[in-house]
Formats: sequence, structure tokens, C-alpha cells
Amino acid sequence: MVHVDRKHSLLIWGYLLFLTVLEVGIVYIPGIDPTLLILGLVAMACVKAGLVCFYYMHLKWETDSLKWTIIIPMLTPAVYAVALVLEATYRLVA
Repeated sequence: MVHVDRKHSLLIWGYLLFLTVLEVGIVYIPGIDPTLLILGLVAMACVKAGLVCFYYMHLKWETDSLKWTIIIPMLTPAVYAVALVLEATYRLVA
């Protein structure tokens, strides 16, 4: 059984709150490039998902093989999303 102290959990919760506020706030920045906006939102979502997986699902304390079993499928949609955004940007510019 892994013991996680309350202070550490609240710190991770604070990081998640900060990233959520940042995600909401970045949408209202006038004149931001849509490609940068989407890439930034995808990056922040990946960081948030990683924090939840590693700390609230206790993946940080598991074996390396189990970590990679979770990390690789988790990164696949993010890589795919970035590829789609870049491809759509290329089509708009061309």
C-alpha cells in the first residue's frame, strides 16, 4: 500500500487547478494563432493527464514496465492530435 500525504495531494491539485485556469484563460487571448492555441491546449491536457496518472492513480510507484504500458497508449492520441493540427494548418496555408 502506497502512502501519499495530504500536502503532496493538495500540491498536485493546485498544479491541476493552475493548468485548468491557464487553459480557460488562453482561449480568450485575442489574436492568438489557432495552431498555437490548439497545440498549447493539447500539451496542457497531456500534462494534466500525466499528473493524474502518476500521482492520483499511483503510477509513480509502480514498476517501469507497467509505467510504459500506460505511457505509450496515453501518448498515442496526443501525437495523433498534433499531427492532425499540423496537417490542417498545412492545408490552410497551401
